[in-house]
Amino acid sequence: MTEQTMLAPDNRTLYGEILRPPAGYVLDQALATTYTLDFETALVVPATMAFHAAENRQDTLDSPLALLEGLERLSSRIAIFCEAGRIKAMPKQGNRLTALLENTVTEVLAPRGGAFHPKLWVLRFAPIDTGPTFMRLALLSRNLTADQSWDLSLVLDGEETAKRNKANKPIMDLVAALPSLATGRGASAANRAIAQSLTQSLNKTSWQHPEQILDICFAVNGITDEAWAPKMGRSVGIISPFVTDEALQELTSEALEDQCYLWGRQDELSALTPETLAKFGHVLVLDDMAETEDGEETTPDSNTAHSRNSVPARGLHAKAFFTEHCYDRRWHTEVTIGSGNATRAALLPSKGDGTGAANVEVFATLTGLRRHIGRVQDQFSPERLGRYLQDFTPYTSETTGTDATIERKLDRLRKMLAQAGLTLRCSEMPGDRIALLLSSQTPLHVPETIGLSVWPLVIGADHSRTIDALDQTDLPLCELALVDVTRWIGVRLEDKASGILQEFTLGTDLRDLPENRTAQILKSVIQNKSAFLNYIRLLLGDVSDAGKALMAAGSGGAGEGAFNTAQDRPLLEDLVRALSGDKQQLHEIERLMARLVDPDTGESDVIPAEFQMLWASFRQVMESETT
Repeated sequence: MTEQTMLAPDNRTLYGEILRPPAGYVLDQALATTYTLDFETALVVPATMAFHAAENRQDTLDSPLALLEGLERLSSRIAIFCEAGRIKAMPKQGNRLTALLENTVTEVLAPRGGAFHPKLWVLRFAPIDTGPTFMRLALLSRNLTADQSWDLSLVLDGEETAKRNKANKPIMDLVAALPSLATGRGASAANRAIAQSLTQSLNKTSWQHPEQILDICFAVNGITDEAWAPKMGRSVGIISPFVTDEALQELTSEALEDQCYLWGRQDELSALTPETLAKFGHVLVLDDMAETEDGEETTPDSNTAHSRNSVPARGLHAKAFFTEHCYDRRWHTEVTIGSGNATRAALLPSKGDGTGAANVEVFATLTGLRRHIGRVQDQFSPERLGRYLQDFTPYTSETTGTDATIERKLDRLRKMLAQAGLTLRCSEMPGDRIALLLSSQTPLHVPETIGLSVWPLVIGADHSRTIDALDQTDLPLCELALVDVTRWIGVRLEDKASGILQEFTLGTDLRDLPENRTAQILKSVIQNKSAFLNYIRLLLGDVSDAGKALMAAGSGGAGEGAFNTAQDRPLLEDLVRALSGDKQQLHEIERLMARLVDPDTGESDVIPAEFQMLWASFRQVMESETT
């Protein structure tokens, strides 16, 4: 057996490492696609990119100043596209800072009726001084959530060159198509610009190949009439949490039973026919791993009962396809990784009934010499992945066909809501209160067997309203403080007979929003003079040092902790240093102060009077240099 295999369980990459710029570079633009999304993870992403010390997700969430500055600094450079209606539910109160993601997150739908399922990052980094433009492409099997399942990632680094790279065309086509897939209010102008710009960069990017890899090919399903699937030989290895008989039969049509390996979820494997299982000499599951559920593959491939929620996933979320081929009288091993499961919806041609290769998926196939990267059987050997696996034992699912039918019924209403063109209109009330009015561009009638309730995301489900129908008539939703207004609403669907629930978050088109909403959010985070001075230091200081300080402050990030008072470090030094530079930091401070000062009185409860006097001198110098 070769000493090397493609999948080494001990070779692990932290998600944050994928997002951080290389030494000497800063993030220019980033684009992500995901099936499901949770806002807490989305909030942490800009802080992770901005502060290299932010290793722990919860530490970052406990530091509101870090979240705020990450969003302020980078959210306009990040575009996230996710499946409409698949943002995780927040039945309790949501984070007010989700308002700052309103233009970052775009909800989309697959054009062929399946699931929008690709997981990738395209990142462009600009040199701080001189140097080439640095690009990074990450193809993942996980969503932009806190899920802890077993996942796979392919991370490619490269540079923009003067020569076009035709091999990147499938990725380019996907990125270019994203804004056109948007539902509801559509993609923001910033997201459209990011998609267009990164498509142009991909056109001229050359990737560094991993060690021993001779060739990399990309493929995308779901945005054209063609369906792509890996070409499998006599030796086959498949890692897929979700599986269907038809897809597996197709993938193993030329395979030898004793050279076929299948690693899947126990409940999904139990739903396969004996004829399909007999195609594989080795059927495997994880050995006593932690159970998680990420809510994938909700588009049913048939009327079988195993479409969703049968049992929690047994720790598996990775997808990979292995095979061997002989080219030029030399044996090669091919490994395909990406977002697609071994299902009809992900891989096979459509039958014209809304199933089939209707999912939007992304894949990368890596090819290397078999003697260098191992045979299919080597990947699953006891010295490699096999030490974490055990033989499959059939599992009798407790999920009934009735439950699966109900889930599909709720899914149909979920998609109808996503396509209805929901609008939230703000009506100003006394006392800085806002009345929210909900309507839809497309009339929607809720079936009598289903309960629908919605609520403004930030204030939680305790303020939900039951809805029987929506149309273009404004429906009063609730009154709330301006600081709690976002375009996001929480949604709960319930089958009244069985009690089966679906909860999720939807975006709306938010209209007539008062201009000072963002200023109110800033004031809710920068609540006192100590917090203000901390934030000024964050704007002026070294990114790495600032990140470490904020993480050390922990839950005291709103004002107490690592920075403490103005005596820790003279602000004047930092201000003078910024004045001698490009003054970008000073312009950010001016913008911050404008939002924290009362426009009528010119005063602020959180800006120390001494700092206002000091800042007046710097403002005068800045103004004199621009005249």
